[in-house]
Amino acid sequence: MRVTKGCARCRHRHARCVVPAGASSCSRCTRLDRPCHLEPRFHFKPVSYIYQQCDNAPARFDLVWDEEQVWVGVSRPVTFVRETDNFRREPSEPNDNDRVLEQSYSPPDDSQLILPEVVESIPTDTLSNDSPSQGSNDASTPTPREAYLIRSYIQKIAAVHQADICDPQSHFSTEVPRRALDEPMLLKALLALAARHDAILTDHSDCEASSFHGECLQLLIVALNQPEETYDDNLLITVVVLRFYEELERVTDRKCHLLGSNRLLNLMSRSASSGGLAEAVSWQFLRQAIYSSIAQYEPIQLDLRNYERSSVFHRDDDAALANAIIFFCARIVQLCCAVPGYAIDRKDWRQLADCVQEWHCNKPRSWQPLRYQPPNLSADQPFPELWIMSPPAVVGLQYYHASRIFLTLSDAPSQRMTDYEMSRARLIAETTVANHLVMAIGLSLSNESVQNSYFIASHLLQRFGYCLRQPAEQRGALRFLSRVEKNLGWRTSWMGRELEQQWEERAVLNTEVN
Repeated sequence: MRVTKGCARCRHRHARCVVPAGASSCSRCTRLDRPCHLEPRFHFKPVSYIYQQCDNAPARFDLVWDEEQVWVGVSRPVTFVRETDNFRREPSEPNDNDRVLEQSYSPPDDSQLILPEVVESIPTDTLSNDSPSQGSNDASTPTPREAYLIRSYIQKIAAVHQADICDPQSHFSTEVPRRALDEPMLLKALLALAARHDAILTDHSDCEASSFHGECLQLLIVALNQPEETYDDNLLITVVVLRFYEELERVTDRKCHLLGSNRLLNLMSRSASSGGLAEAVSWQFLRQAIYSSIAQYEPIQLDLRNYERSSVFHRDDDAALANAIIFFCARIVQLCCAVPGYAIDRKDWRQLADCVQEWHCNKPRSWQPLRYQPPNLSADQPFPELWIMSPPAVVGLQYYHASRIFLTLSDAPSQRMTDYEMSRARLIAETTVANHLVMAIGLSLSNESVQNSYFIASHLLQRFGYCLRQPAEQRGALRFLSRVEKNLGWRTSWMGRELEQQWEERAVLNTEVN
């Protein structure tokens, strides 16, 4: 079942449709003095099959009506209306279905589809004398609300969140919005992302974002049903933008678009090394895959061999160097976060450890901090101060520390160790993890303009924050998470609550042992 959004004509023109309470025509059709064909608010979509996990593999189940299927009785006759494109005909030539619609349906009192809180979140400087929900006369021209959301995406998401952090051409800030104006599927994805971000920052309803998301999914399903050889860059970009949308809501993050992006990237193996926007999107998604793997304790499903042909391994600019360590980090996470009971290949582990060490030794002098101030726990300054010249360098150094964390925790102890030595090694490993975590957070706090660095630091804190033993570090970590939620609109308060529970439980256990 899906909820329709407005009359047939407005939906065809991608225009906002507003039906005043008790009215039988939307505001746009009333203003233009033309028939308004309001469809039933709820449409039921036929489902002939579903996919379900069976023995850890997707299996298709066909759905058929049983001959003894019980049907619900009704108290009065009902009329079934076919979903057609009747609005494409001239108003003077209504067909039988149009008459059925007019006779059998009247809009309910709550048919106002745009909630008051959503309208209130529109800045006054984006409104003209006409309501933004009425849309524009040209279907290709964004409404005032859509224009605001597109600008919000450019200024507050692509720029502030710095999706282009490791892309010298800044494709997410420039090319993606341009393409969205010509690609309805990508436009709906962009609008959904911007609307959700705006709803979080303004503490308003997520209804508008969900509406754009639903419209995008309808177009996306059609595109995915086409032969795989027809898949293009716009499809990949759309799914990656939708993954941004998913990441902004922890409770409902089912990683649907993460799995879709995995499949698309593995099919479109050329994208990770094709240059231009497609390659930039592929590297952005690799960071998303690392985030998800760290936070969800799951292995990366990407075929990382597709990235080995990328030009980043033949360049020496800051973005290329950052992407190189991101690639090494992805390989380490993929190796160390495999299924439970999986034995890590020690040869691969040693090779990756050597690659990370070589990368760190050969990093340019410009990646060294302009200023370094060590932590001072007695002064309640638990994180170091590191001023870094280049934004990609900030992110690259964070992924270096993330790589070292996973290498440390996956380093198998010697079988000749005594029980005490193994316990001691574990405590040393947790101390090492805490030191790298403190450095990653310090890089974020010391370089406030590089807000993309907040994401990897937050995910590392969520996963390994239990290693922080000092009260000053714990208080500082909570302040950091609050800062991320306030500045970026990314909900992190739940991470703080979980960490407080973990620290309290470990403190109780230590007290009981002593």
